[in-house]
Amino acid sequence: MQELASRGTLMLDNARLNLTESRAAMLLQRSMIPTGPPKIPGVQVAYRYMHGDPKAEVGGDWFDAIQLPGSRVALVVGDVMGHGLRSAQAMARLRAAIQSLAGLDLPPGQLLRHLDNLAQKLGDDHLATCLYAVYDPINRTCELASAGHVPPVLVHPDGNSELLEIPEGAPIGVGGVPFAAKKISVRDGSMLMLCTDSLVEAHGLCDDPDEAVGEGLARLCGDLVDPTALAEDACDGVLNRLQSDDRRDDVAMLVARLEGIRSTEVATWTLHSLPIEVGRARRLVREQLATWRLTELADDVELLVSELVTNAIRISWDDVQLQLILADKLLVEVSDGSHNLPSLEPAESMEEMGRGLHLVSKVAHRWGAARKAVGKVVWFETVLPPFPAAQPFA
Repeated sequence: MQELASRGTLMLDNARLNLTESRAAMLLQRSMIPTGPPKIPGVQVAYRYMHGDPKAEVGGDWFDAIQLPGSRVALVVGDVMGHGLRSAQAMARLRAAIQSLAGLDLPPGQLLRHLDNLAQKLGDDHLATCLYAVYDPINRTCELASAGHVPPVLVHPDGNSELLEIPEGAPIGVGGVPFAAKKISVRDGSMLMLCTDSLVEAHGLCDDPDEAVGEGLARLCGDLVDPTALAEDACDGVLNRLQSDDRRDDVAMLVARLEGIRSTEVATWTLHSLPIEVGRARRLVREQLATWRLTELADDVELLVSELVTNAIRISWDDVQLQLILADKLLVEVSDGSHNLPSLEPAESMEEMGRGLHLVSKVAHRWGAARKAVGKVVWFETVLPPFPAAQPFA
């Protein structure tokens, strides 16, 4: 009886430890799920995360939508192989790493290369598949790279769907393998669907798991999505058709409706690195805002553009780019060739320099700075006036 009691106590302790670990993994996993899709001009993003069998250990699926300079958006879906707390921890590290690397505005292939190198340095023995795509709503292009992940589906505006053929690559963590990217042109009204393999596994349809995934993808390329529907409705429609009662793994799915930004809503100018160009930038901004019937914003925007262009010309050895994008807010971006990001520094009361960013932080609705593939961009947003006239010409 004493021996049985000792063994029973040990089993109860192990059960408590397993339960504690399972709860910690679930809390970590849920904390990594984005609370809401970002509002980015030219793209409508929706996503779903469905937990698998409650009795099974949590997986390492994750997804993200990250806003990039120029109203571009990075769409990410990944899956750490395995289950449990260690898989959830590996997923958290990889997701954080991708967000940091995306801030450097690296092309998709280079980003996966750096992510794989980082996984090697961390010594993580977990492998992970990942799909990274960057959509440009102004140029209407999408560049994608895969690390052994399920290929995405592109639904065209006419309703036809295709499984995009992307160089597959090896999972993150293998090491020493190249990651090739593919750039495609997309039409306005298209939908891009990214998911983890558990969504498309057609359980019981065939013996070979690879064939099951292929069959599920073939169904996903059928008439599951109405191209005129909202991204949220598209997520619900796919889940309703592909949901499986015997699914044990978690499911991550991201749908992006690629709407594009009209050319009349974008104004871009190249400024030479000369002080005289600051006055030209103010004039161009005022004229463009008059064309958009936003003269009410002209004084504030002209002032902030003057400060940012002056700073860019002072430190840049190359041309400076000024870009205005009109959507639900007015987005202004100033790009230069210097990688050094600006920061708010305390200015003495009698100093004449160093107050530009303080003005931007006080007057703009939001502002920030980010590195680009070459140089950096400093941006700010301004809320539009609440009247119908604040619309661009068709």
